[in-house]
Amino acid sequence: MPIETKISDVIDRHKVSNLQKRIAALCMLLAFAEGFDAQSPGYIAPTLGAALHFSPNAMGLFFSAGLFGLMLGALLVAPLADRIGRKTVLVACAVLFGLASLAIAASASVKMLYFMRLLAGLGIGGAMPNVIALISEYAPQRNRSLMVVLTYNGFILGAITAGLVASRIVEALGWQSIFVLGGVFPLILAPILMRFLPESVRFLALKEGAQDRVMRILTRIDPELHVYPTTRFVLDDDAGGRMSVRALFAKGRGKRTILLWVMFFMSLLDLYLLTNWLTTQMRALGFSLTVAIVIGTMLQVGGVIGLVLGWLMDKIGHSRTLTAGYLVAGVSIACIGFAGDKLPLLVASVLAANAAAAASYPTAIRSTGVGWALGIGRIGSVVGPMLGAVLISIHVPNRNIFLLAVAPALCAALAAFLLGKQRPASDFN
Repeated sequence: MPIETKISDVIDRHKVSNLQKRIAALCMLLAFAEGFDAQSPGYIAPTLGAALHFSPNAMGLFFSAGLFGLMLGALLVAPLADRIGRKTVLVACAVLFGLASLAIAASASVKMLYFMRLLAGLGIGGAMPNVIALISEYAPQRNRSLMVVLTYNGFILGAITAGLVASRIVEALGWQSIFVLGGVFPLILAPILMRFLPESVRFLALKEGAQDRVMRILTRIDPELHVYPTTRFVLDDDAGGRMSVRALFAKGRGKRTILLWVMFFMSLLDLYLLTNWLTTQMRALGFSLTVAIVIGTMLQVGGVIGLVLGWLMDKIGHSRTLTAGYLVAGVSIACIGFAGDKLPLLVASVLAANAAAAASYPTAIRSTGVGWALGIGRIGSVVGPMLGAVLISIHVPNRNIFLLAVAPALCAALAAFLLGKQRPASDFN
């Protein structure tokens, strides 16, 4: 008679192993590459616009091409991991956005520039949800949210590094230099991921004939694990659902899914409205390019507060933490218009929301669930820069733009609050 051992029991009862630390480090490096590439356009916008004689609307289209790719990647590419594996998709996406970034630097026409930016976004958008899903599946329950946020701070570090590097080299070497760097790093990282990153142990448990691989991974997490010839490793969540968008609305998940989508849409609309146009607006106010880039970079520095939110989510729940985070972020956005303060809590709240999305779905549909939450959010990230372009082109004052941006943050706070009402306190809130 088979002896069933729950994978979650093995992971939860043991301290974080060297294997889990390696997985977190590799995921953090990939998130770093994503953050560097995703945020680079905002930093080089003034130089790119001057070199190619872009109008605000043309620049908005360039921003939105990448963000549209991010949306498609999250909606269409990321869910493939629920069928073919997290590792396969992560490696393929790293290669895709690395090559596309190099092609942007070599673009011979504006159309090619837009198309390659879309492809880069496709790769980043496909990788993001799977970084979140993979680390959440290897993290113990007691500090899962903190580990997800800690790992995904690599994205913030990548965004900060892009700004610091751009402030040093763009004026001297041109806007192309930042995309060359953004392309080379993921291409170097891809074979390292192929060699040293294991597949999700929970994903393997769903595959026929993969029990030996599951056993080898779990004994590296817990060397004292007792394994018998009849031992079978199983999941303790609902792994039997179909790997489709329809499954996100099955078994009472519908309201939770809609609220997650609203939260991501509103928060990413705000985030990308501000991050893509902040450097350009600072330049228009008379700051030098270097100073304008540094100001834009400081927005990302606040993302490290996501570590605090991740810790709070493990202690008091996702809903309470995110509701408070978005409310304070709304106040911070208003402060930009009045006093020039930064809005670090918006960045931190978006990071923390990723952990909430990962916790909301079982293994079989986790990449689909996180991918679609981010994908719907990416619609907001496409709308945000385009909205900024329209507001700037009709000469809306900076202060009014920031005050308008408070409303989406408040909507995200409301969605986070209602999200906590959809599941028992022990499960989500």
